[in-house]
Order: sequence, then C-alpha cells, then structure tokens
Amino acid sequence: MTSRREAIGLLAGAGCTVATGGLLSAPAKGAQTDGGWTDLLNGSDLAGWTFFQDGVGANDRDGVIAFDDGVMHVLGPAYTGPAAPGMGYIATATEYGDYHLSLEYRWGTRRYEPRTLAKRDSGILYHVPSGRDFLWPDCVEYQIMERSTGDAIPVNHRAIPAISAGGIPSWPTDFPGNTRYAPQIDAGGNLRQWIKADGSFDTLDGWNTVELICRGDSAAHIVNGRLVTALYGLQRQKGGDSSTYVPITRGRILLQIEGAEISFRNVRIRAV
Repeated sequence: MTSRREAIGLLAGAGCTVATGGLLSAPAKGAQTDGGWTDLLNGSDLAGWTFFQDGVGANDRDGVIAFDDGVMHVLGPAYTGPAAPGMGYIATATEYGDYHLSLEYRWGTRRYEPRTLAKRDSGILYHVPSGRDFLWPDCVEYQIMERSTGDAIPVNHRAIPAISAGGIPSWPTDFPGNTRYAPQIDAGGNLRQWIKADGSFDTLDGWNTVELICRGDSAAHIVNGRLVTALYGLQRQKGGDSSTYVPITRGRILLQIEGAEISFRNVRIRAV
C-alpha cells in the first residue's frame, strides 16, 4: 500500500511542487508553519469559517461547536440542544484548489438520535460551490465513518475511480486506463456515487490523521499514511442538469456535523 510519503514523492515526480509560501489560490489567513502549511482552523474559534445546521441556520445556539486547548469538539460536553440535533457543517469562507489538506480526528462517546445505534459518522466535503448553505450540498465527500474512512461519495458530481493493483490505487501518475465513471444512484433527488476505500486503516479509540490531495481534476484520500482512494476526471453537474457535467477543480471545504461526537485538531492546508 502506497504511503503518504510515497504519494507526496509521486506528486513531486509528476512535476507538482509543494509551495513554501502562501497557498497558490485563495490563501488562508492562519499562521504559517514549517513545510508551507497554513493553519486552516485556528483552534480557538471559527474565524474564516461559517456554521450551518439544518433547522437552526447560521448561529450555533446550542453549543454544537466548542474549543478547548486547540481542539474543536463537535456535539461534545458543551452541547445543550435536543436529543436529535440537526445535521450540518462548518465551511471555509474561501474556495480552494490544488492543495494538500491534513487534519486529525477522534471519536467521542456521545451519539444522538436517530443514530444512537449506527456507526459514528462525519466527513470532509470538498469542491463545494460558494453560495447559499443547505443540507447535502453538491460536493465530493471524503467519508469519515467507523471502518469506512476514506470512501468517496460524489454528490451531483462524478469521478473515475482508480484501478487498484494489488491494493495500491494508481495515483497520481498513472491514469486508471479507462474513462468509465462509477455508477450513480438517486438518493433523495441527488445523484451519488459511492467509491469504497481500498482498505480500512482507521482506529476507533484514538487520533486518526486523514489527508486530502486535490490536483487539477484528480484527488487522493490518505488515511493514517495509507493511500486508500484515488479519483480522476472530477466533474460537477452544470446548472443542476444531470445530463451535462463540467470539470471541477476547486471549491469550499466543509467538516460535517452528523449525529456523533467527534473532535478535530491540526487542520492545515498547503498548496501543491
């Protein structure tokens, strides 16, 4: 299985240079760290981000989000709302393209209706267009779920999944060898693909490191140093027309609120 270090090496070999300064497109305003990284989430508040919760709106009235010692807690001890909190997300105020995103997450013990017996679930939504916030926006989802972290779920988007060769997704230098988009299903009026990760490398009891590399219309999902999903030819529906798709290379980044306690830290981004 290709490691994170090997994947970054492949990026360099493909002529993709990691920047040492600000992001190439729409840089964040957070503090810069070694290696050209920028803190996308400052660890103390939602500066540079917006909040949305279904049935609530843009104001976090129930303490869904709380910060402590550089860690963002979602639906943690500070939450004072109903037993069935509305789904939602926090979203970057800025769109990004050609980037390497890295963050750590850890599950908590609190589970909420209607998912008290379900797998704990969250996600990173990327390539989300700017505009009005609503539940389940057009996006590509990087699934964060017990034993399914790294799955890709394009919503009103589509992608060509890489062909796995002995457990190694062929990315970024090797095109998968066909132009077939993964099948789509109708899910509540949205067309979705579900592209399974090549292996399960998440832990349920401690911190996990997940990384997302977007370069042009390709993307790679990395879980605890393992490259598990590779996507090519990312496209979005044009004007809501499911018969017409256009290439997509950028958008906002969202972290989901999805009925389970989860914490995030070290949310960073750099250009590629």
